[in-house]
Amino acid sequence: MNKNYILMAVNKAGKNVYIDEVPNGKQCGCFCKECGGELVAKNNGKIKVHHFAHATGNDSIQCSQTALHILAKEIIAEERCVAIPRSGKIEFYSADKVELEKSLGDIIPDVFATVKGRAFMVEILVSHAIDEEKLDKIKEHRISCIEIDLSGKTFESKEDVRAALNNPCNMKIIYDDNSRLIQERKEILLNYGLKLKIYRGGIVICPKLCSYVPTYFCEDCVFGCKENNSFMRCGFILPLVLKPNLRVVFNIILKNNTVMFDDEAKRYNDSHFGWKATEAVQRAYISRSF
Repeated sequence: MNKNYILMAVNKAGKNVYIDEVPNGKQCGCFCKECGGELVAKNNGKIKVHHFAHATGNDSIQCSQTALHILAKEIIAEERCVAIPRSGKIEFYSADKVELEKSLGDIIPDVFATVKGRAFMVEILVSHAIDEEKLDKIKEHRISCIEIDLSGKTFESKEDVRAALNNPCNMKIIYDDNSRLIQERKEILLNYGLKLKIYRGGIVICPKLCSYVPTYFCEDCVFGCKENNSFMRCGFILPLVLKPNLRVVFNIILKNNTVMFDDEAKRYNDSHFGWKATEAVQRAYISRSF
């Protein structure tokens, strides 16, 4: 296990404080979050690393790891910039809300963030990685989660920790709910979508455009799903007729196995049914021969 400098402590008011936020020496009035021991602030020098030390001189590995874990969470909450998994990739987004140690009943994630209406988890690995039991619970909650690995590293400042938190090389996708959403949406389309016969490589009447379109347009369409070589399934009317519990899943628009946020879906819809739709109809009109 890695022993780090203690950069974070708790003051007499119970607030987490960074080493450069308190007076030097015992005047800092701080205590160790892990063991509760009195700390001394060593932040007056320009050569040595600013850090807390136990008044007894007993700085254990567990104490330094707990301090690092707290600092990492505080930085994420402060910046409100979170890394989230999206269809197999890790992307950074500004969160609408960030909560630390939020209880979800059977699990308490390090960071619980809401991004554009969707929930995500971030776990900070300092000494203990996510085990199978916690992974199963994350899957049950259906909340996508990444783990940021800070273990085995030495950090001398808040900026060092911040850089590590923003480095994709330290991140691992623990669970990405997009794959389940994709499968559920496909099942909804196959079970409830309009069944349209494929005729000469296309659909005679597209419910959205009210004109002939080739199947490649339907396969790329956010409402389309190919059943087989003879039929397409169209979900254009589904958001209006589905039961609320199914509507929630369907409204997370998908294209090419990618889950989109609402604003992205709207831009894609406007584009797809704008010039792309016109181009598809024109090409179909020129190429088809009845």
